[in-house]
Amino acid sequence: MRAVAAVKGSERTQHKLLGLLDEDRPEGVLGGLDLLASQTGAPVHADLLRLLTHASFPNDAARRIWSGYQAHRATLRKRLGRDVGPRVALFDYLTNIEKRFVNPTVIEFEDFERTERAAITDHLTGLFNRAHFDASLKREINRCLRYGQIASLVMLDLDDFKEINDRHGHPAGDVVLKDVGRLLTQRVRDIDIGARYGGEEFAMILPETPRMSAWVVAERLRGEVERYFKRRKGGSPSIPVTISGGIASYPDDATNVDNLVRRADEALYRAKRGGKNRVDVYYEEKRNSSRLPIGARGDIRIRLDGSAAGSCRALNISAGGILVETTRPLRLGENLAMRVAIDRDKELNVQGEVVRLEERPAGRNRKIYDAGIRFARGCPRGLSRYLRESAKAS
Repeated sequence: MRAVAAVKGSERTQHKLLGLLDEDRPEGVLGGLDLLASQTGAPVHADLLRLLTHASFPNDAARRIWSGYQAHRATLRKRLGRDVGPRVALFDYLTNIEKRFVNPTVIEFEDFERTERAAITDHLTGLFNRAHFDASLKREINRCLRYGQIASLVMLDLDDFKEINDRHGHPAGDVVLKDVGRLLTQRVRDIDIGARYGGEEFAMILPETPRMSAWVVAERLRGEVERYFKRRKGGSPSIPVTISGGIASYPDDATNVDNLVRRADEALYRAKRGGKNRVDVYYEEKRNSSRLPIGARGDIRIRLDGSAAGSCRALNISAGGILVETTRPLRLGENLAMRVAIDRDKELNVQGEVVRLEERPAGRNRKIYDAGIRFARGCPRGLSRYLRESAKAS
């Protein structure tokens, strides 16, 4: 049966779980599930039961059921002189021993799988729907909390989508949504969750992904959307189609689901306000010292691999870092070698990391970028003294 592209990762996981039923291993299904749980941190005991019964169980309860099932299957084999198979043994155990089901219905698995897929899939884009996204995000944050891992959330929104519907009609808008859904599907890994969040909004849950790597994924998708609709001819809206994105990460930006979504949304709104067709990362100002405007106090030159980083000037500076304006789109997470001139006769070598990047239109199709650079090894002594003296003078 041909798999729906948006749930290919989910279906691979389902078939892997179902394969445990037919594996002939000494430790049985329970042993296989225990091993998979230790490798992934996922509630696989409950997941497999849900696949087979369409009923939800807490994972601890599901594990007890699998343990009881194995003993029951062995008892049936001994009494009947033959193995009845995993599905019949489980059905009998849940109905006659556990008595969890009163009037169970027998259904062909392909039919069940099709029904389940429809319940979690957005019918237009083929991506996961909002309900599945909400449940998956909650499950992912719980997993991160339990195992001390990280995850990133990308919120995406098509730019000026109402204009597409108004000028070309809703069928054209549906085509755009389908195409964007397909492009998003091609970008995510099997462990990622790509969903239609609602209307022209999309979302990606990226497990084990820091914010800088999430920005790379989202920025590539943004570029692919822009290029795809520029190339496409015939039946495609004649106006440009672009997408904006916002990123927040657990646990750096938020420690619960609601705040993570809220902060990814804040980054998305910042991208919209900044001119659209861009991806922003959530940041919160955490300054232990005030920033000083550069003005005539000094300047900064950035060198990468021995070459200048385009036209660049410093805007303000503090003991923790520096904000620069540059014509070159630096990369989030990029390590920079900087030379900071604090007077005419003295320059300091400073190592920094790009932790914030914002794009601003500069007219005539030009762009400039504000880049927040954090000092990687703390504030140099000479610069720290200069900042103290400048603060007193002001």
